[in-house]
Amino acid sequence: MIQKGGICMGPSKTRNSFVAGKKCMLAILPMPKFLALIFFLLSLLPPFAFGKEDPKDLTNLTLEELMKVEVASVQGASKFEQKVTEAPSSVSIVTADQIKKYGYRTLADILRSVRGFYATYDRNYSYLGARGFGRPSDYNNRFLLVIDGHRVNDNIYDSAFIGTDFILDVDLIEKVEIIRGPGSSLYGSNAFFGVIHVITKKGRNLKGIEASGEAGSQQTYKGRISYGNQFSNGVEGILSGTTYASKGDKRLY
Repeated sequence: MIQKGGICMGPSKTRNSFVAGKKCMLAILPMPKFLALIFFLLSLLPPFAFGKEDPKDLTNLTLEELMKVEVASVQGASKFEQKVTEAPSSVSIVTADQIKKYGYRTLADILRSVRGFYATYDRNYSYLGARGFGRPSDYNNRFLLVIDGHRVNDNIYDSAFIGTDFILDVDLIEKVEIIRGPGSSLYGSNAFFGVIHVITKKGRNLKGIEASGEAGSQQTYKGRISYGNQFSNGVEGILSGTTYASKGDKRLY
């Protein structure tokens, strides 16, 4: 039972109150200060890590154990799968688990989290820069955007769409490989600042129907439904559809 912003304290004989007979002792602190005190006391508790393991110290491992350490692989650096340590360039990889953990909703969010990259937004398009260089008129045409080995820069301005106009839902991304440096010898003139290789999920990753929905401010809504499976004959496939709508800020639109 709450009265005048305070809390009634004492043994309870009813289900919805803390009343003993007809007497009720109000808390000295009002409700906002009481909640602030609770949060302050909780902040003094030691932090807990749930489901998180401490990374291994590689300096304490033997040679045999070092040989068994799993090393991530990359496909976009040389157009074939190889270990990151063998790739002829600096590579960063963002996995589906990281996308889910940090709540990235666009490819621009993913690339913004990578060292040396930054993304800007002018309420129309998202622009990508690398190491402090990003001209507003480039429209991301100095980066090559590839999905499962297929170039997706447009044919007119060679633009790479990385915002909500990206052709793939981020929930369908298995991992993103960011290969820094010129890659023109392999991919052409677009790969001046780097190659962004997006690898999609396979049917075996879904194993049935998957649906998701989002709602946000400015009347923003998004929905997705996907189906994927791997059949007994080894054939696998995935089918997905996404809808997105946002009315934006009334002061601007």
